[in-house]
Amino acid sequence: MISALATLPWKQRQVMAWYIDGYSYAEIAKMLRIPVPAVRKNFSRARQALQDYYFGQQREAG
Repeated sequence: MISALATLPWKQRQVMAWYIDGYSYAEIAKMLRIPVPAVRKNFSRARQALQDYYFGQQREAG
């Protein structure tokens, strides 16, 4: 998981890490001083990037 998170841009990595730690979108937005929709967008992009990463790893192994 750490190697996959390391591939993300900094903001996406922050949002994903804090979300995994149990913070809400609103809490993350407050900490990063960005709007909640920006947190949602960064989370969505991070999640898609992680899915792409893992599917790519599976294809290479399979």
